[in-house]
Amino acid sequence: MDSSSGIEHYFEAVFHTLATVRQTEAATMAQVAERVTASLVQGGVLHIFGAGHAHLLAEEISYRAGGLVPVNPILDIGYTLMANPPSRTTALERLEGYARTLMDGYDLRPGEVLIVFSQSGINPGPVEVALYGKEKGLIVVAITSLMQSRAQASRHSSGKRVFEIADFVIDTHIPPGDAAVEIAPGLPRVAPLSTVVGAAILQALVAEVAMRWYHTQGTLPPVWMSANLPEGDRYNQQWIAQFPSRRRSF
Repeated sequence: MDSSSGIEHYFEAVFHTLATVRQTEAATMAQVAERVTASLVQGGVLHIFGAGHAHLLAEEISYRAGGLVPVNPILDIGYTLMANPPSRTTALERLEGYARTLMDGYDLRPGEVLIVFSQSGINPGPVEVALYGKEKGLIVVAITSLMQSRAQASRHSSGKRVFEIADFVIDTHIPPGDAAVEIAPGLPRVAPLSTVVGAAILQALVAEVAMRWYHTQGTLPPVWMSANLPEGDRYNQQWIAQFPSRRRSF
């Protein structure tokens, strides 16, 4: 194997997966964007949750240049690698009841959209968040690998996996275990896909919502400008003043 093989294999896996998502999930993504736009126009908030490395996706579209302003990332240090030791993240994601306690601290309103990102969709953390959202009357969107989730049993007492709870399911088409590159037959694969593919799905939704907002409302959508541009701070102040503090992303 030459030194570039790993690089080529990974990029091929990324491009192939993204092309599959674009071809097979675009219609569902458009439906989700329609629901998000309708909610935001009425003063709602887009909520997003992920545990473990999926936590990165909750931050991906929060308080970010070019991103939507009314986004509420559901964050908890116990679900991140800042937990000490990092294995605590896994333990808490599997601890039934922890996520429900976390969700009780957020202002979730009927008709708003809640995105739950989970590669496997089987652990109590994301399952409880999805169930909680449904109980509160939110539109729950699962971003998950159906290939992996359908092949595994839920670890939650309900017996449900995230995709079985959600109103909309966006399939990442990522293989079980997330990793994409084979070093040699019989060895574990390396180089996961979920962060790259998940970020692409989320940013495509952001783009679609912003365009829908502009074409249906005739006004600029609430989008952050980079604070590193000369006019960025002044521009962003209008959104900070307009949107109330129930968004914890700024």
